[in-house]
Amino acid sequence: MKVTLRNQACHWILFVLTLNVHFRAVRSRNIRCHICIVTCDFWGLPAAGGTATAYHLLANSLASSGSTNWPVTLLGATRRTSLCEDAKQKLSSGAVKFECLSPEHFHPKVVENFPYEALGVAVVRWLKDAGRSCDIIHTHEWGGGMQQVASYASMHPEVRLIVEPHGGHFWSTQGTRERPTDLFALRIDDLERQTLQMAHDVKSPSAYMLAHLRQRGWHLPADSSVIPNIVPQAAGSSDARQVKQVWRLAFFGRLEERKGIKLFCEAIEMLDVTKYPKLEVMFIGGASQVDMMPSTKYLQQRTANWPVRVQLLGQLSRPEAMSVLKEKGTLIVLASLVENLPFALAEACIEEIPFITFNVGGVVEMLDSALHEDVIVHNISSVSLYQTIDCILSQGWAKTSTLTVGMKRGEKLWHSLHKQHDQNRRRRTSSGTPLTVQVVSMELLQKCRVLKNDICTAKDTAETLLLVPANFQIPSLADLTHIKYLASQLQRLVMSHRLGALVFGSRLPNSFVSYPSTPTWITYHGTEPLCVENNPLLILKDLFCSLFLPEAGDFELFHTWLLIKHLNGAGLITTAFPDPVFSLLNFSRSDPGCFSDRIPSFRKLSGDRVGNLLGPAEDVLMGHHLAVWPRPVTAFREDFHSFQGHRGWYYISYDEFGQENSLQFWEAKQQWACDTDSPASISQTSLHPCASRPVEGGVCCGRKLTVVGVRYVSNIRDPSAFLDLTFEVWPTCGDGLVVEGVLVNQQNLESRKLFSKAFAPSSDPPQRETVAQTIPLLPGDSLVVLVDPLDNHDCDGVYIQDIKLWTST
Repeated sequence: MKVTLRNQACHWILFVLTLNVHFRAVRSRNIRCHICIVTCDFWGLPAAGGTATAYHLLANSLASSGSTNWPVTLLGATRRTSLCEDAKQKLSSGAVKFECLSPEHFHPKVVENFPYEALGVAVVRWLKDAGRSCDIIHTHEWGGGMQQVASYASMHPEVRLIVEPHGGHFWSTQGTRERPTDLFALRIDDLERQTLQMAHDVKSPSAYMLAHLRQRGWHLPADSSVIPNIVPQAAGSSDARQVKQVWRLAFFGRLEERKGIKLFCEAIEMLDVTKYPKLEVMFIGGASQVDMMPSTKYLQQRTANWPVRVQLLGQLSRPEAMSVLKEKGTLIVLASLVENLPFALAEACIEEIPFITFNVGGVVEMLDSALHEDVIVHNISSVSLYQTIDCILSQGWAKTSTLTVGMKRGEKLWHSLHKQHDQNRRRRTSSGTPLTVQVVSMELLQKCRVLKNDICTAKDTAETLLLVPANFQIPSLADLTHIKYLASQLQRLVMSHRLGALVFGSRLPNSFVSYPSTPTWITYHGTEPLCVENNPLLILKDLFCSLFLPEAGDFELFHTWLLIKHLNGAGLITTAFPDPVFSLLNFSRSDPGCFSDRIPSFRKLSGDRVGNLLGPAEDVLMGHHLAVWPRPVTAFREDFHSFQGHRGWYYISYDEFGQENSLQFWEAKQQWACDTDSPASISQTSLHPCASRPVEGGVCCGRKLTVVGVRYVSNIRDPSAFLDLTFEVWPTCGDGLVVEGVLVNQQNLESRKLFSKAFAPSSDPPQRETVAQTIPLLPGDSLVVLVDPLDNHDCDGVYIQDIKLWTST
């Protein structure tokens, strides 16, 4: 090893890490092809959905194939390990080996930048368990957590990663009032993109989903193709349509708005039921929430005065549901607003149960649309649904439907794909191209041009750069084994996956692990407003010298995110290596925005700089002119300010006697409070009350209780304004709290309670609630949201996702 130090603004160390022999991942090669299916949705979860059905049927089919005898393991990826273990007891009797994560897989703990991050890291730890060897890994993209799995698999070319897109976060929000563009949503969306881009194969259940993703600019492997989900008995299902009588309507699907529950109810209410004396309506599906109430309660209230027989059967097992739906006279109504390849439709075809469906997702790939015009509702509306239902009830019958040839070939195609991978796997190797690594140790305030000049004009033979910012400890030679191997894979990954660079997670001083991720590329402390802007990064020297552009003159200092932005401009992605090779010595930034759902002040840019970074004209045109995003009248988080009354928002508190007390804004903490020490506070993301009735002296702003809240004073006149409030509660101490909303009429000062809900202490994950209500608003009316801490609660508050008001127009 040759080491050279230069005492310059940017000093660097050249490690000659040439690999004399091909480096191989330490993993055993199976005699038989071992298939691992990793899914966050599996049978046994209370709300198991279509992804669970698709993967369990795939696992059972592959494991029971007599000609191959493949060992198949299905991992139920969830933090709720006890729930998974219960499912394991019920599902492990067949040919598929069902496994769960253990609590040890979640240690050391991960600072989460999005909800599924710790889960993804735990899955990688499971994959690396001693003795485990997966030749083919199946997983999904939604949630973004499996990006860690994709990153791990891409570094091991002898492993084949197959990703099936089942619909991502942004896709699933179609039809909502506002598509999510908060930091969590952006992060999840981009990690979902990376999961597919880093895959060896993308096999979509439908051509619709592939087209949807490509239309959004997702880069998929060149040979991405369609293989329908396996549907048992599809191959032998009938090709002849049957005529069956109809007098009973069955809503079949999860009881939620996305599945069309409201449109279905509206369509039924349009019917002249006096024409159909035998009419019955039933609801079969898992419970959810509609208008901030349990879906069962919502349906009980909505159907209470319907002049027809109504059955609320709730969630039934698949065999139970089919038994009920096969009863004579039943027409299934599939009113879902968003679908990929609906399994329920395929089941209805096989069981010869008549149905109607909206033309969504891959429906027309499952049915020959020319032969099924009578069952496909092309206009997604309650009126069109009503018209189709009314027509069928008037004639008293409906035809069954038949599956296309493509749907019937799904199982055969999956088996052929795995046979091909099984034949090719012995020819795959984890060897890479031996490269030397130049370790560049940077200063805290590293100048861009100096960095590029020192690296790109130096006469050395290193092909790869490891940029190590200040505050990070350079790995030991033992840890550099990871770096050596990754460097050997970089050229292949640039060509095969458009990978421009790798960033690295770090072990933090508090024993947590943190990984930088899109779109901020910041390492966060997690519980304190501390962070680090720059992170260790591995990149080919040629890419760095040709694509990093400090000469543009917009930035004097080096930023990891800026280099990544320049790589993105060349069509290259950056991903995090799922193993903490580095240790962070200390955090260089303290800022109220140093949390994963916020933007720190040091990252905010001037208009000129943003203009200089704008992308293609078509994207700018689309985002700013052709279809301007719907905007609420006001949004609490966006309008949060250090002045009372800014854009109508006031930050308030009450004592135990109901007396309103003043708060002041504390710049250092970016929050409203009575003083710097009281637990009672209001920030851009939280309402934190305080109670200490059993304690003498009063520690809550000098009182025994402080209720905190916000008041929005209206400046609009709208009889049907829309309130959209989403919050999370995670009380783990004290005796809980109450969240309530009140509307105060400014003319007569009458108060109307909009909602009120108590939350008891719990060790379960956060309880998320959504309030979606239409309210009348006049100028001067007040909308008040309060958090009451009961008798003894000063350690937890309410996380505000946002409070938004929309006009009816």
